[in-house]
Amino acid sequence: MATMEVMRVVEASAFERDQQEFALGDTLDIKTGLILAGVTFLAILTGDLMKSTGVSHVEVLAMIKGGWHINGAFVQWVALFVSVLAISVSGIYAVRVLIPRDYDREPVPTKYLNWIEDTEAYRAKYPEAGAEPVTAEKLIAKRVENAIANIQTNIALNTRKSSMMFVAFNFMVVSLVANLFTLTMRLF
Repeated sequence: MATMEVMRVVEASAFERDQQEFALGDTLDIKTGLILAGVTFLAILTGDLMKSTGVSHVEVLAMIKGGWHINGAFVQWVALFVSVLAISVSGIYAVRVLIPRDYDREPVPTKYLNWIEDTEAYRAKYPEAGAEPVTAEKLIAKRVENAIANIQTNIALNTRKSSMMFVAFNFMVVSLVANLFTLTMRLF
């Protein structure tokens, strides 16, 4: 085992990283909340633009069946349909990111006290086993072991949340581009 001084440095580093991963989860939630607000705005905008095109889905189906008579209203409707699909995917992924997760954290001190008591009880019950008493070095090693396990769990959660957040963001951008395309067509 490493020296006590080295273990204290490792302990400080492990706990700092553990806190960073825990805080990153909150940061991802905040960013995803902003994405969800943007998606909500785009959903309202898309709905208003669809109403104002003057083309219903029934008319679009008639255009398609009638030989693909493509006009500006049809192209706008298709762009807005793409926007609706993108908003739906973005919203689903954003909500999935915001589903509460159980992050691992530093155990409460009673867990360590119970571990020490259990070790001492085992030593008293089975003295022939030659189990050593809990020392400060062993306690620090146990805390570092727990912190490393927490970091690995929290990194996995944050990586998954981050990936879903990027999907939500990218589909939000697709919706934004489709809406800007529609607005540009109307202006020119």
